[in-house]
Amino acid sequence: MEIASRASLDQEIYLRGLTGYLVGKNLFDGYKRIAIITYPDRICSSMASATISSFLSKGNYKDESARVFLYDENKLGEIIKEIIKYNPDILFIAYGGEQKLSYVSDITKKTIEELMKNNYNKALAIHVRTWLATKQLSNIDQNLLNYLKSLPEIRLFTADAQNKKFFFHKVKIEGNIKLEKFKEENITDEHANLLKISIPPQ
Repeated sequence: MEIASRASLDQEIYLRGLTGYLVGKNLFDGYKRIAIITYPDRICSSMASATISSFLSKGNYKDESARVFLYDENKLGEIIKEIIKYNPDILFIAYGGEQKLSYVSDITKKTIEELMKNNYNKALAIHVRTWLATKQLSNIDQNLLNYLKSLPEIRLFTADAQNKKFFFHKVKIEGNIKLEKFKEENITDEHANLLKISIPPQ
């Protein structure tokens, strides 16, 4: 694993606790049953766990309100079928903690392709590092973009560490790709400072 971040591993994990709290609190507004597909490393797993904990704390602590699925390239088709069987209202693609952005881009495309092949037709949410890795979805081919456009909704969160803000958007694919902000949160100095030193491997 190549490390580019200036944050220590314990800082990276704590950062995912802070971020997951805000994501679980805001990104899934209106949805009652969520699924997260994440990469099986320490940082991504921390993010998934914190996100679910926050989501459940909003009156969603019920059987099967949330579930985590781990990316496995050799079993991706089976995993996507399991996600569809679980029948979430929204699926959160949460890749990007310890992996190179080029690899994150590659596995994101493979995941979307399998979702399309298996006729997943619910809402989708995207992690900011997944968004950055795919160059704001610009390096995804037109066939996959057309599929994404057909979904009922795509959501995304982004961060502005300099101005201490988290933003929550709806992604609109209409010729070009536009973001429509539906919520924002102020973040603490501590959260902003950790974001500034957390740099994904290139």
